[in-house]
Parts: sequence; C-alpha cells; structure tokens
Amino acid sequence: MYWDGDIMENIVCPKCGIENEPTRYFCASCGAFLDFENYEKVDYEIPEMKMMRIVDNLRHMTPSEQVPDEAFAVQAEKVERLQALYALPDFSNNAKLEDDMQDFLSLCRHPEFQIAFVGTIKIGKSTLINALLGKNYASMAVTPETAALTKFRYSPSDYVNVTFYTDKEWKKLCKSTHNADEFLKEYEMLDAESQKDNWINHEQIHKDLASDEVEGELAIWSSSKRPEHFFVKEIEVGISTLPEGFPPQVVFVDTPGLYDPVAYRSELTKQYIRRANAVFVCVDAQKVQQQEIETISTVCSISSNNREKVHIIATQWDRLNNPEKDWAEQKEWLIRQLTGKAFFATSDLARDNIMYTAAYIHILCRDYALLDKQEMKPLRKFAVDFDYDEDSVDDRRNMVDKANVHAVDKIIKEKLAENYRKYLLEDVEKKYLGIRHDLRRIVDDKKDDVQELLNASKSELEEFKAKAEEKRKNYEKIQAVSKQLDGIIDQVENETAKQMETICSKLRLKLNPAYKIAQAQNQRKTLRSIASRIMGKR
Repeated sequence: MYWDGDIMENIVCPKCGIENEPTRYFCASCGAFLDFENYEKVDYEIPEMKMMRIVDNLRHMTPSEQVPDEAFAVQAEKVERLQALYALPDFSNNAKLEDDMQDFLSLCRHPEFQIAFVGTIKIGKSTLINALLGKNYASMAVTPETAALTKFRYSPSDYVNVTFYTDKEWKKLCKSTHNADEFLKEYEMLDAESQKDNWINHEQIHKDLASDEVEGELAIWSSSKRPEHFFVKEIEVGISTLPEGFPPQVVFVDTPGLYDPVAYRSELTKQYIRRANAVFVCVDAQKVQQQEIETISTVCSISSNNREKVHIIATQWDRLNNPEKDWAEQKEWLIRQLTGKAFFATSDLARDNIMYTAAYIHILCRDYALLDKQEMKPLRKFAVDFDYDEDSVDDRRNMVDKANVHAVDKIIKEKLAENYRKYLLEDVEKKYLGIRHDLRRIVDDKKDDVQELLNASKSELEEFKAKAEEKRKNYEKIQAVSKQLDGIIDQVENETAKQMETICSKLRLKLNPAYKIAQAQNQRKTLRSIASRIMGKR
C-alpha cells in the first residue's frame, strides 16, 4: 500500500489502470493483485486468478430487466450480483436457493401484490373470486374447468392475455402425467395431440375486449371441453368492474387444484403460493376434516415465513344443516386444530383468519334480475332458512351480508390493497434477508468443508511423516544388522578357508606319499635359500 505522510493514497491497478481505495488488495475492476511489489508471485497468484474470475463473472452477468420501482431496483441489483457470484463453479447447486433468487428478481421487476386462491378441485374458488370481482368471469361449471393459472387485475379497459407452454415446459409437464389417467384420457378424447404444434411455443395472445366478451374469451382457453386448454400455461385478465382506483398491482390468482394429478401443474400452484403476498385457502364448510387440515398444513408449510398472510375460507356455508349453529362449533374446532407451530402462532390470529362465505348466494342476490326459475331455487331456500323474502330489496341486502363475502372483500380492500406497497417492501426485505442468510450458510459450510479437508490433509501428512520416520528407523536398523552379518560372514569364510586348507593338506599327504616327499624337499630348498641369504649378508 502507498502512503503520503499520514495519508493513504489510492492505488492504481498495474493491469487495467483503474484507481482503487487504499485498503483494497485486489482491483475492483479486473481482480488483479495490487501490492505485488511486496509479495512473491507464488503468494498471490492463485487468489488473484480467483478474484479475476469473480470480477469477470460479475461483469458479464445477465443484464437486468428494467425495474420500474426504485425501491425494488436497489435490492434487485444486490441479488443479481449474488446470483452472478453463486453461478461460480466453486458453489454446489442448491435448487431452492436458485429458485428463491429468481422469484425475488421476478418480484422486483414485476412488483405485483398477489392474492392466491387455493384449494382442492371444485371447492368454490372461482365462485368466490367472481363474487369479489363483481362479475362472473371464472367458470363455475360443475365439472373442473380451471387447468391454467388465471390472474385478474384492475384495468380501465378489459383485456385477456394468454401465455402458452414452451417446448421445454411441455416436456416437463408430460413427464409428470404418469398418475394422471383422467388427464391422458381427456387429452386423447379431444385429439389434443393434433393441436399441440399449433400452441406449444406460441407467442402470447393479447385481446382487447368489451366487458361482456371476457367470459366467452376465457372459456375458449380454460374450458376442459376444448383441446387448446391443455397448452395454456397462464391467463391474465384485465377487468374494469373493480372500483376505480383499485391498485392494478393487486392481482387475484385463481390457481389450478393444489393436488392436480399432473404434478407439474401442481408444482406451479405451489410456486405461486410461495410467492403470494396473501393466500386464501378455500375448504368446504360441510366437510372440514383431515383432508382439509392437510391442505391447510401444506399451504402453511409453503408459507412458513409468513403465516399471517394465510386466511381460511369455509365455502358453501349455506349448505350446512344449521349454518349458524354448525359453523360456530366448526370454527371453534378449527381454531383448536390450527393453533400451534405448524399453523397459526396464537388462537386470536386463527380466529381472525378463519371465516365462512356463501359466495353463490351473494352472486344470486347481485344478479337477481337476471335469474331464471332454476337459478332462483337455492336463493328461495336460503331466504326460507333465514326468514327473508327474496323479492324484498332490503332482505336481499341482508342476505348479501349473511353470505359474508364482504368479510373477505374488506380484508382485501382495507388491509391488503391499501397497504400493498408496504407489504411488498416488507416481503422484498424479508426475502432478501432469507437469500443472504442462505448464502452465508452455504459459504460457511463451504469454508468448514475446506477447513476439514485441510485438517484432514494435515493429519494425513503428519501420519505419513510418522510412518515414514518409523520406516527410516527400521531401515537403519536393518542396515546395521546387515553390516554386522556381512562382518560375521567374512570372518566365517576366512576361518572356513583356513580350516579347509589344513584338512586338504592332510588328505593329500595320506593319499600321495610322493607329495609328502616333494613337500619335504621344498621345505629343505626353502631352508637352504634362507641360510644362503643369511650367510651372504655376513
């Protein structure tokens, strides 16, 4: 680092020429090591390569879509950078974290306050949505109709947008139909395969419509009697029947059945529940039993970070034998069942978030002037049960109040719609902190894994050294013993040679007397020679 008196100067990167703060070790622009003069290359070469790779990853990350709200744009940029870092090969795949980051970015880019209506097939979701929207948009047929996820939002003029599955999505859907016999039978019966190439990968269809044309257009794309509906992923409907000024960011989402036999569609519903800012779980008031509790449990599990956003709506309340008395008992039972760790934190929260509706009665009262004789029957029965006169305008208002759709409407308008931006910001902050926490945990786990590997390597090295030292000592002992053995062997060989020579000489004398005479003569010659040398010296 470079100093000027007591003031630290910025550091110019030797590779890219960009100035960096004096406290940095690696260049913020290219990742190069800045203090190379005081270190050997071997000390910083590998970290420099990693930093340059990280910087390159961040520099070439996928450009963000435009984020319309500045408050969300800041958080989106942070997560995009985290997403780019997480894409590095040093990190192992974590599908949940990847989905969370993608959902977060989608929320920031398209800040919608989504209210998801969830439940099993034909439980009354669409009827309740129609009651809340002020007009019968979603199909209320007795056979299942809603296979595509359908979104309703306020618009000054009515329209329908239809989005289709891509080829990749369709293949995933087809792989998840092994337990969907009914789906496969209908697909074959409607000869949908002959239509597939017309709609898979089809660009989005947008149609501007008059208000009374929306229902018919929806039927084209959502009706189970038409082959097109198999290939529709999502329908968005802009409607003008909501009060003027109703926030267009607040979206009603009519989901396919939570337990759709086509697993891919069921998974899409779960994704929307996870992302939704409020969830209304519709259960049948006549049979709130173990299956309904399991449905609620599934939703609460998916919404584990924000159980306050879950509301339980007991639909078709008017079909109970004694609606007011039976519901009072039913609700108390539900409060007991749904208070605890897996559900609502307190019984008060459970009491506030559990309510009933009779949405079909609400719609019949709203559309009273258009009803035929057959449609009047359930309204007349309701009027008799509660001592009302269906022909009286005041009594019809009382019946609308009794149907209790206004309780759901009040939550949506006064609690959710008016504060949607505040709730959205809270959700964004909570989701961001969750992503950051998961990333830190992954990094810490990665660091722990590396440290364990280093510790294990160090332990193994020490163990290897100990074994090597033991072997070295053993080798030295063997060498010493070997030298001793060599000495002994040499000594034995010498002694043996001497003994053998003595023995052989004796044997030769015994076997050959001439050899003895010759040996004696040689000895005499040797003695004479010695004597001559001695005499010569004298």
